[in-house]
Amino acid sequence: MPMPMGLTLGDLLSRLDKLDVRCRRCPRRGWVKLDKLIAEHGADIGLPDLAVRLATGCPRANATSSVDRCSVHFPQLQDLPPAS
Repeated sequence: MPMPMGLTLGDLLSRLDKLDVRCRRCPRRGWVKLDKLIAEHGADIGLPDLAVRLATGCPRANATSSVDRCSVHFPQLQDLPPAS
């Protein structure tokens, strides 16, 4: 599922306590508290930009081939009901 382009961390604040963060290319994964992410990156950061920032610590972040490059995603969002 593609990452929601307009969704920000602030949009998730009342809906989630933790965000499931995973890489599609390696076993890196974890749950990060939403308030910690907001404190570090701001409530207005979009999820695609957050994924890029979170990938910077990965040894595969700068891989030449896109097949090998780190690919951060947030799998729990595919089951998150639309905001009302």
